[in-house]
Amino acid sequence: MDQARREEILEILRESVLFSAVETVFLKELIDKCPTRIVNPGQIIFSAGDQATRFFIILTGRIKLYLLSPKGDEQILHNYHTRDSFGEAAVWASIPYPANAEAQQKSELLVVSEDHLKAVIARNPEFAFGVMAGLSKKLREFNKLIEQLSLQEVPERLASELLEMMRVSGSVELQLNQTKRELAARIGTVAETLSRAFRKLKQMKLIEVEGSKITILNPDALAELIDE
Repeated sequence: MDQARREEILEILRESVLFSAVETVFLKELIDKCPTRIVNPGQIIFSAGDQATRFFIILTGRIKLYLLSPKGDEQILHNYHTRDSFGEAAVWASIPYPANAEAQQKSELLVVSEDHLKAVIARNPEFAFGVMAGLSKKLREFNKLIEQLSLQEVPERLASELLEMMRVSGSVELQLNQTKRELAARIGTVAETLSRAFRKLKQMKLIEVEGSKITILNPDALAELIDE
């Protein structure tokens, strides 16, 4: 890995939730022996029940975590994007992965093995405290998601998701790269109810929708809708 590429990956790790509290010197040591991996759309990264021996940071692309019902129905638990990490909780606890991970588009991942993680922690105990702080931050985000699913109506959940997409992309013009069924599952509803939520936000002149392109017309009003 050349120096420019190393610095690029280091910057992504600095901006990730998991490593946001870890000192740069420890991140550099972590990167040294971590390979990268390219996965294609539809490729399975791990399956529920597999022993968790590594976790991943998304350098580019998008990954979904999901479960399958006995009838084969898919329940999306989370969509991860660039700078997000996934699989780390299972590695940290030395338990099997609790869900399936699949690439939604061509993605590049940084692969952190359990053995390498333990070696870095053994040499630098401070690294573990930084990662624990990151895990705590991720836990707070999941608690927020649970609160949204239990207390908010579908239009408010959709507004939250659109604002998060805007934050990640840095633009009010969003390209929906997932099906309505996938988005509906992400916010805990079904496609028909999601369509009604889209219509409501359009009628309120908060968004415009043209095919898979969504434009947020008034981010502040969209945020106010969530807080009502």
